[in-house]
Amino acid sequence: MQDYCITKLIGLENVIVSNIVETDTHLEIFIETKPCHQSCPQCGERTRSIHDYRLQKIRDVKFREMYTYLILKKRRYKCTSCGKRFYERYPFLERYQRHTIRVLQALLIKVRTANFKEVAKELGLGHSTVIRWFDRYYTYENHSLPQILAIDEFKGTTEKGKYQCVIGDPRGFKVFDVIQDRKLSTLKDYFRSLPTHRVQMVVMDMWQPYKILAQQLFQNPIIIVDKFHYARHNFWALERVRKRVQKSFQDKDRKSMKKLRFLLHKPKEKLTTREQELLQYYLELSPDLKKAYQVKEVFKKWMTQSNERNVRLNLEQLYQAIDESGLDEYQYMKRTFKSWEKEIINSFIYPYTNGYLEGINNKIKVIKRMSYGIRNFQRLRNKVLCSLI
Repeated sequence: MQDYCITKLIGLENVIVSNIVETDTHLEIFIETKPCHQSCPQCGERTRSIHDYRLQKIRDVKFREMYTYLILKKRRYKCTSCGKRFYERYPFLERYQRHTIRVLQALLIKVRTANFKEVAKELGLGHSTVIRWFDRYYTYENHSLPQILAIDEFKGTTEKGKYQCVIGDPRGFKVFDVIQDRKLSTLKDYFRSLPTHRVQMVVMDMWQPYKILAQQLFQNPIIIVDKFHYARHNFWALERVRKRVQKSFQDKDRKSMKKLRFLLHKPKEKLTTREQELLQYYLELSPDLKKAYQVKEVFKKWMTQSNERNVRLNLEQLYQAIDESGLDEYQYMKRTFKSWEKEIINSFIYPYTNGYLEGINNKIKVIKRMSYGIRNFQRLRNKVLCSLI
């Protein structure tokens, strides 16, 4: 009964615990098994003839927060039929391994949320051992695409390039794959290996290769530009005007105007009385800044009050406001909107954005930071997918 309780406590069945030695750094558990008939791996005959014994030190999972080793009295049998000598098989130990199976299982679980170095320290393994096992057991292959495909890039800095792409489903909140770079040739080769007929919509940022890819590889897809990526053009244009105007002010106004940028972008209805007075003071100092602020308000109205029925009309009013302002800083924004007009209007018709993928990109950055960077692309891809799928 006592032996049964000990083996139950350490989680090993059909073993005999002969001794337990505890040191300051680790725990050693001496175990052996009862002799039994074994099948010869060469001729298949059964035998109980024991040839010899030897002790093998095996790494196990921690017990009582101490590194634990199993000292196994390993038995070698001799086949009485063909003379073959072979070791006994154990359910907790794979052939030619010095770690129990549950160490591998613990590694594969822990590596999903921790970096390789932390897992190696936790389990008492070598750093290269953890990476080798991770590369061996974590491999992914993507064979499908969603009906609504979202694509975005993140800064991966692997040996494949500065940027990598991630694709997912903004409706089902699922990550499908990570692609080694965002070059058009790479993207074409990747998507040609997959069934693209299911893709009906593509959500993207304003990266021209994505648009070309969708038009050439998918069957008349509806292309949607993520709202964040065109809304920031208004922010950039207003900032360029502010910086240009700021240079012409006297030192006192120029230095205090650095704080004004927050008031320029703050919703007008949320400004306090003091903030309204301060904003009005600076707008009166510069006609160009006042015109830029008026364009910004027209843009805000277009963003908040447009729907599928009036979005085109409101967009024309925005173009008119930009033309009437005469500001060069807004001309680039207008040209960009003209180039992506259909895709921008689609973002008001269909309720899909890249917000989910932007959150995934943030998680990928956390994974990279925890691992102090991963230069190998396949390893980074597998690490991202095993952590997010």
